Amino acid sequence: MKPVNVLQLISSGGYYGAENMLLNLCASQEKAGCQNSLLLFYNVHSPNVEFYERARRRGISVRMVHCKGRADWRAVRQIEEYVREDSIDLVHTHGYKADLYGFLAAWRSHKPVVATCHNWVGGTAALGIYNHLDRLALKKFNALAAVSDEVAGRLLDTGVPAKKIRTIANGIDVQAFERGQPLPAISVIGGKVVGMVARLDLQKGFEYLLRAIRELCNIFYALTVVIVGEGPDRKAIEDMVKEYGLQSNVVLAGQQSDMPGVYAAMDIFVLPSLNEGLPMTILEAMAASRPVVATRVGAIPSVIKDGENGLLVDPRDTDGLRNAIASLLADPNLCRRMGERAHDWVSANYTSDAMALKYREMYNEVLGWPKLAAMPARRLDDHSNNDHSNIDARRA
Repeated sequence: MKPVNVLQLISSGGYYGAENMLLNLCASQEKAGCQNSLLLFYNVHSPNVEFYERARRRGISVRMVHCKGRADWRAVRQIEEYVREDSIDLVHTHGYKADLYGFLAAWRSHKPVVATCHNWVGGTAALGIYNHLDRLALKKFNALAAVSDEVAGRLLDTGVPAKKIRTIANGIDVQAFERGQPLPAISVIGGKVVGMVARLDLQKGFEYLLRAIRELCNIFYALTVVIVGEGPDRKAIEDMVKEYGLQSNVVLAGQQSDMPGVYAAMDIFVLPSLNEGLPMTILEAMAASRPVVATRVGAIPSVIKDGENGLLVDPRDTDGLRNAIASLLADPNLCRRMGERAHDWVSANYTSDAMALKYREMYNEVLGWPKLAAMPARRLDDHSNNDHSNIDARRA
């Protein structure tokens, strides 16, 4: 298989789903014949090096692109220099800032450019403007990978040609989560642990989880909720914890590096998001054989089969969320069965090696290189690696 040199570009404000996916991709792509040059924007006015440090700990080579503002042409030129130095065949971007800068650098270097579209969320007016500019730029990319059919549908709605879009599900290193030992820092003796791993953003549904837990604490002894992650709404979440009188039941554990240990310390994993693509945290919890309660948003229903390998509730449904968590807390055998089925499902359908091969196939198509001799078995739900020439008919 002819090797392909890929420049991976991301702007990171922390370590969240897109960052997790990209490190899994880089760690697995060597087997697929890809040599990655990983670049991270160093935002001078808002520096964050967590992604850089995690990449280094995993043995992945990473460099920084210094960026002093929202339109720094020196950053574009620096990316161009890396394209030349590393004999890059193709640029692969992640997130609106990387999309815009990566597109300009690739265009000036006469190289094809592809992007992974993880999700678009609401936020400030400025973020809305950036998302709009991102949508305009993405129409000119050579190919786009959407992490879910819902994200692919949004791309179609913005006018991206269907022939440029394919759905490639996120993948993880399943074996790493099978070996996790409960992390002492978040382990609880004598009670059950309901866990959540997410960016501290109200879009993740913290309000509804805390309302549900307030009622469950009156029923289940020594119930603890452990929330792992950081984000812009930490203060608002802390205020809600106080408002609901849950200071002795809720632990905001911040960022953790031993994620297999985090999931191993949980009895139940919950993600009550209002908006998602394909959350890496759900895949990780399932790989760790933890039963999952999540909302019917994004690609989650394609992963969680309600009542089989997890439980689904509607977003903003506090009562449904409370009842789903209660049913698992009251039945350890149900927890065990759902956890086992969740692990088997992820092992069969969402590995990082399979994801890497799907991206390699996309690279070859964009570069006009021959198709791979053999592709991995298609996922059971037939959602991965689709091109979307007929998605309009499916959505009708």
